[in-house]
Amino acid sequence: MIMRVMVPVITALVLIVVGVFWMFTMLVGANGYNESQGGAILVGNFVLVIITIVVSSAASGLLAHALQKRSGMSPWLVAPISVGAVTVAAIIAIFLIGTIIIIAVDSTRKRPPPQQPPAVNRRGGGR
Repeated sequence: MIMRVMVPVITALVLIVVGVFWMFTMLVGANGYNESQGGAILVGNFVLVIITIVVSSAASGLLAHALQKRSGMSPWLVAPISVGAVTVAAIIAIFLIGTIIIIAVDSTRKRPPPQQPPAVNRRGGGR
């Protein structure tokens, strides 16, 4: 019973640390965007981190329970395996889906038109 509670809690704590680091990098990375686009990136990634923490915590608990029941391994061996496997999968999901969010927001970014080079006087005299 305690493993059903502790494994999801440990997974959530690890992913909260990862999520805080991810949000900090998104905050620094959104520096060049205007307020609405930077806000969309931050809100999208915040929702992604929260959903990932909830889903991964539940998945690690279920994985630990299934591994222990099917293999008969010790809970002290099953817990780190399930926490590690689900955490790695969650970090990969955060990185990939977060990158897709950034690309989606960046594709709507309005860029200024390219500057035309100054006209050159081809007649000769310079003035």
